Amino acid sequence: MAFEIAGLTIFPKKDAPGVALSEMRLVEGLGAEGDFHQGGDRQISLLTVAIRQWMNAQDKQGICFARYKENILIKGLPLEDLINGRKLAVGDVLLRIDGVGKKHCFNECILFSEKAPCLLAGGAVFALVERSGFIRVGDDVTLLL
Repeated sequence: MAFEIAGLTIFPKKDAPGVALSEMRLVEGLGAEGDFHQGGDRQISLLTVAIRQWMNAQDKQGICFARYKENILIKGLPLEDLINGRKLAVGDVLLRIDGVGKKHCFNECILFSEKAPCLLAGGAVFALVERSGFIRVGDDVTLLL
C-alpha cells in the first residue's frame, strides 16, 4: 500500500496560524525550517489523514483539536505502524518516530470529562529529523525497520 504526504505546514510563531507549503525543508537535528518548534525535543509533528478527518467530523471538539498542529499530514498510513523508533523515508529525508500519543489530556476537555473516545490522544505523533532534505506534497512515504 502506498503512503503519501497529503499536507505540509509550518508554524512560524507560537499560537499563530500555520502556513501551508507545497515543499518543506527538514534540517537534521532541528526540524522544519521556519517552524517555531525547530530545535526542540519534538521537532516534527505528524498526523494521519484518517485522524484529521475524524477530528473534523466530531460534534464536540476536544481542547487539543485546535492546539495540535501537524507539520506533516500523511495519507494511507495506519496509526498502528507509527511506533517509537520506527523510521520513515520521504525522498532523501529520514525521520525517526520519538513520541506517539499526547503527554496528557486536560480535565477541562469535554471529551475527557465525558470519557468520550479521542483518537488524537493516541494519534499525535512526533519525529526527529535524522537526515536533511526537502519533502513535497504528494511524495511517497516508506516505512523502515
